[in-house]
Amino acid sequence: MVESSGTRSSKAILKQSLFNTLAPILHQYHFIEVFAGTGSVGLEAASRGAMMSYFIEKDTHAYSILNENIKAIKAKIPTIKLKSFLGDSFEVLPQILQTFQKDQKLILFFDPPFPIRENFADIYEKCFALIETIKLECIIVFEYFSSYEMPKNIKDFSIIKTKKFGKSGLIYYTNHA
Repeated sequence: MVESSGTRSSKAILKQSLFNTLAPILHQYHFIEVFAGTGSVGLEAASRGAMMSYFIEKDTHAYSILNENIKAIKAKIPTIKLKSFLGDSFEVLPQILQTFQKDQKLILFFDPPFPIRENFADIYEKCFALIETIKLECIIVFEYFSSYEMPKNIKDFSIIKTKKFGKSGLIYYTNHA
C-alpha cells in the first residue's frame, strides 16, 4: 500500500485491536473512514468483510494515493466495494449519511488529522458537533490522544468500550438501544 508523508498511519496495535473488536459484526456494517488519508483502516475493513467502505479525504495528494490504493485492492479483489470522496469531512459526511436508510448499519471511524498537536481539542469539538447531527443508528470509533478526556456521551451516543495504548486510544460510542 502506498503511504503519504502528509498523513500518519494508525499504529498496528490499534488497528489489530479495532478489528479484533469489530470482527464478529463487521460483515453487517458499512464502514466510513471519516479522515481517510491513504485509506489504510477503511481498506482493511473492506478486506475483512465490511459491506462497503467509504473514504473522505480533503488533501488532494493523499486523495490521489488513496485512489491508487483503492485501484490496487480492486485489482486483487474485484468484488470489494469501495467509494472515495474528495472534500472536507465536515461537509461530505452529512451528504453521505443522507444516502443511507434507517435499517442500514454504519461504523464511522474518526482519526482526525492534527497539523499542530496542541490544537487537537478544537478538531475534537468539531467532530463532536458533527456527531450530534447524526440521526442514524451507528457505531462511532475514535482514535484519540489518551491524555484527552473524551466525553462520556455525545448527544444520543454513549461509550461502549475504551482501550488505551500509551499516548493513543480507541473509544467506541453507539446510539443503539
